[in-house]
Amino acid sequence: MHIHCKVTENRGEGGRNRTLFLDRRFEVQPGQFVMAWVPGESEKPFSLSYENGITAKDLGWYSAKLLDLKPGDSIWLRGPYGTSFPVREGAVLLGGGVGIAALLILAKRTEDPVILLGGRTAEEIIFLEEFEKTGKVRVATEDGSLGAKGLITDLLPQEGRYYCVCGPDKMMAALKPLLPPEKSFFSLERYMKCAVGLCGQCTCNGYRVCTDGPVFDGITAQEMTDIGHRKRKKSGGWEYS
Repeated sequence: MHIHCKVTENRGEGGRNRTLFLDRRFEVQPGQFVMAWVPGESEKPFSLSYENGITAKDLGWYSAKLLDLKPGDSIWLRGPYGTSFPVREGAVLLGGGVGIAALLILAKRTEDPVILLGGRTAEEIIFLEEFEKTGKVRVATEDGSLGAKGLITDLLPQEGRYYCVCGPDKMMAALKPLLPPEKSFFSLERYMKCAVGLCGQCTCNGYRVCTDGPVFDGITAQEMTDIGHRKRKKSGGWEYS
């Protein structure tokens, strides 16, 4: 069932990233997602970065419409859906790109986490100040404009009791062999239509990301060879990377 919400604030987060704050809060576990519908347009999945907010990057016609909403405008959400990250002591959180947003609630609910963030440029490192209030933060950017020059993989090894990862597919594929599978959790991003396990659009090695995920344990993720290799396009056909 769609829940009607009104935008209370549209806040720039740097680069092409923006957060829409809403007039209601959702009971969400870290890593869960909602389906956001803009009337007359389309519906797409987004992680909740706040109990009352979603963060998105302007990547196309739908996200441009979404991020153009102003205070007082309406949006309809359904969810939250899916599996979530565990909340335990000794967490290392690894985020890249707009996937960083999916880790913010987790960081706030975790005691003294270590947060590793990666992006192409400093503009892609969102919520830096908020993460710094929760724990120790280390950053890597490809152009060296913030933190170490390099990739998020260059920030490893990092000691931790367990690891939570969210970011681009290629980043997660690169991190899989570097993290202990039995202590790791990966949040996958796939194109979703129904979000309730019926259409198969978001399949990854036979798993339905909307219901079996989006958060998978590291042992399962190790077996998912589609990560960093292929995903389904809007048409249902495979897109290879």
